[in-house]
Amino acid sequence: MKKSTFICLTLIPLLSAMVNNPVYAQSSTLTKAKIKAVQFRIARPTNNLKEVVRFYKEGLGLPEIGAFKGHQGYDGVMLGLPDSGHHLEFTQYADPVSLPAPTKENLLVLYYDIPEQYEAANKRLQDMNIQTVAPENPYWEGKSKTYEDPDGWRVVLFNGIYTP
Repeated sequence: MKKSTFICLTLIPLLSAMVNNPVYAQSSTLTKAKIKAVQFRIARPTNNLKEVVRFYKEGLGLPEIGAFKGHQGYDGVMLGLPDSGHHLEFTQYADPVSLPAPTKENLLVLYYDIPEQYEAANKRLQDMNIQTVAPENPYWEGKSKTYEDPDGWRVVLFNGIYTP
């Protein structure tokens, strides 16, 4: 069986804030980090490519920005935020592979600055019969909703934006 490497999805909101926020752009933290990348992608393997893509594409509304089939035994789909500077890539090997289970603290957090868009995303997921789950960390209670994708990875929809 193939081994897979995982990157914690909680990096997305942190890196997004650092790359896109002028306060961070001028801060010594960003300068010390020497982040020069203009895009980033989090890639994750799955044995349920079709269901996972449906969750993120139809449920969360992320547009598909690329896909491939049969690339050295892999199929994959890339989804992006509206500016396409932040990507999620899901890959599936031709033969099912053993994948480690996510913890309840492996989170992808999506921040919504427009309440109607936050509500629309929640409605799309609920219309797909995807129920909320209780967050492991009480920080998320009362200001967000947590869901699990078909592989059990958690996605938090946050009603507002992160401010340091």
